[in-house]
Amino acid sequence: MCTRFWFDLDATPCIYKLRGLSLNEEAASAARKVYDWFTPQFPGSIPRIAVDPETNEVLVDMDAHCHMVDLKHFEETTDKPTWDKLLELSEECKRRKLKILFFNSTPQGGGVALMRHATIRLMRLLGVDCRWFVAKPNPDVFVITKRKFHNVFQGVTADEQYCLLKEDKDLWIEWCEQNFDNYWGEGKGVIDTADVIIMDDPQVSAIIPRIRKLNPAARIIYRSHIEIRSDLASVEGSMQHALWDFLWSGFISKTDLFISHPVAGFIPPRVPHAKVALMPAATDELDGLNKKMSAADLEYYRRVFNRCAEDQGSPGISADRPYVIQIARFDPAKGIPDVIQSYRIFREQLTAKGLESDQHPQLVICGHGSIDDPDGTVIYDQVMEMLAQSEYLPYAKDICVTRLPASDQLLCAILRSSFCALQLSHREGFEIKVTESLAKYKPVIAFRSGGIPLQIEDGKTGILIERGNTQGVADALTRLYTDNDYYQEFVNELRTKEQDSKRQQFFTPFQSVNWLYLATELAYKGNDAAIVKAQPQAEDIEGTYMGNGQTRNWNAKYVRQFWQGTA
Repeated sequence: MCTRFWFDLDATPCIYKLRGLSLNEEAASAARKVYDWFTPQFPGSIPRIAVDPETNEVLVDMDAHCHMVDLKHFEETTDKPTWDKLLELSEECKRRKLKILFFNSTPQGGGVALMRHATIRLMRLLGVDCRWFVAKPNPDVFVITKRKFHNVFQGVTADEQYCLLKEDKDLWIEWCEQNFDNYWGEGKGVIDTADVIIMDDPQVSAIIPRIRKLNPAARIIYRSHIEIRSDLASVEGSMQHALWDFLWSGFISKTDLFISHPVAGFIPPRVPHAKVALMPAATDELDGLNKKMSAADLEYYRRVFNRCAEDQGSPGISADRPYVIQIARFDPAKGIPDVIQSYRIFREQLTAKGLESDQHPQLVICGHGSIDDPDGTVIYDQVMEMLAQSEYLPYAKDICVTRLPASDQLLCAILRSSFCALQLSHREGFEIKVTESLAKYKPVIAFRSGGIPLQIEDGKTGILIERGNTQGVADALTRLYTDNDYYQEFVNELRTKEQDSKRQQFFTPFQSVNWLYLATELAYKGNDAAIVKAQPQAEDIEGTYMGNGQTRNWNAKYVRQFWQGTA
């Protein structure tokens, strides 16, 4: 019954034992709970993100009080070999009583948080002991981790002011260690009882030596999600080289396995390929970002979007005009100025073809924010200043630029109703919005950046353009919009069973198989105790010392190749 509320009515079902001596008292209790759990100041009934104040564990779906999906729904959307492997590995984890932990900096905003919500939701349904912890926010530290870690690694800034200084290092390390001591350290029942620990990106990686000291038997995986410019990190004297040397030598080298996006250029120097495995990012077919929606729901969220846009002084989405969309954080790497420039050229081309302006598509640029990203407001302001320039002013009334509240369904609905999607990132890890667009049968026009070319089959599911070529983007948009047969070829291809099968590896169940496989292979629990005693220092061996005492050379292959038997 609960899941029907989610899928049929787009209502978030909540299960809770009510208190009261009468029906009226129980109704009042239910009303108070709803007010506590949701954020009424935002449209769209957004559940609050709950974090345990004692351990900073993210209590996904209000600690399971929100029940949106059952295992059968995941099974229905997953091919049988993958589903069987998922059940097999989850049973092994339960039999061996393995405890798996994820750590990162924020519970909301960005692809990592989205993946972790979905992963924990599925692991809970499987009965696997898998938990997720985040650091207590510190805005001063987030300036360092975003501008001096993330942006520098991606090479989007060459400004010397973003060099990592000693005081930056000291503040960051102090913040990580305070979080460790206050929430996760000795006697907290978190790290001291863990079997496998996954560190998502470098934001809290300074706790790795402390993990090693407290729980030497815990296996540590470092998961790199961002594009690390290995070409720049290899140049001595560069900001990237100094930053990577600091993070690798002091912290990340002490992990057992380095997981990278499947792009060779993302593997930084000094990381032996014997210790590297590959894994793309994932999204979830059943959550608010991807579930199917009725026409009434789509119209409701269009109006929600327009209320948000109006509050920010931006035009809304017309009910009777198509639109092109880019969904992304307001980030210097996302290529938003190129989106606007491409749209201007596109509009000029449509005018040259004799189309009246009311027949031209609108442009929608929108995305969520993230508490660990201080760049959002800066980039948003730059975009608004750009639209005020004379060359863009004639089109500004048709460009909707909006920072949205954290409603997954809102993004889902706006993307589902679009004509096509753009992803003009200059630097990118593995852009999950591309996967989500393709899964909704929307052709994607994107720059050849980072992992994006691995997601799009050029000329079949989307169109790849060389980075910075806004004329090429405009030409692609014009052909898609004015040649319906050409456009329909992309849509028809995206609807094929072949493409559906290819997308499986980018969804939660497949990715969960990857994580469970790594946990069962790496964990010592259930193996001979002598194996733990013989454990070498992680930085002293080329490959990975496995849970059975053997050393494995991963050779920068996909994790799936090992459990599928094709490595």
